[in-house]
Amino acid sequence: MSLLNILAVCFGAGMLLAAQPAINAALARELSSGFAAAFVSLLVSALLALPFALRDADAFRAEALAAAPAWVWLGGVAGAVFVTAGAFFVPRIGVAFFFSCIIAGQLLAAAVIDHYGLFGTALRAFDLPRAIGLALVLTGVLVFRLAKG
Repeated sequence: MSLLNILAVCFGAGMLLAAQPAINAALARELSSGFAAAFVSLLVSALLALPFALRDADAFRAEALAAAPAWVWLGGVAGAVFVTAGAFFVPRIGVAFFFSCIIAGQLLAAAVIDHYGLFGTALRAFDLPRAIGLALVLTGVLVFRLAKG
């Protein structure tokens, strides 16, 4: 897959992610429960992934799951936290401010993960350009917070 195609898919995924908390907040209003909305959203995700996962059914070996490091389960926790937080907080703070906080948190964690090579990633030092980029993103969070409406 070409870099342009990868960028297009990632850009589209980002656009869908921007809509997800607002959609889940609307579902939470309909269901009168943010937790129920999060469950429905994650259930739909699981059902959509199921046919692709079953295509690789041999990957679901119990011994492989048992041998995996305990931290691999955090991926599911992260998804549940994101979906639930969106359903609860988007109605209170808006989509843009919610995502400015999400993106700032993601970039801070990503810088730490890269710097220490956590979760089996390659080492990438936290250098001055990354520090400046992170400072600019954190400044953006403050700007979104100061915005009215």
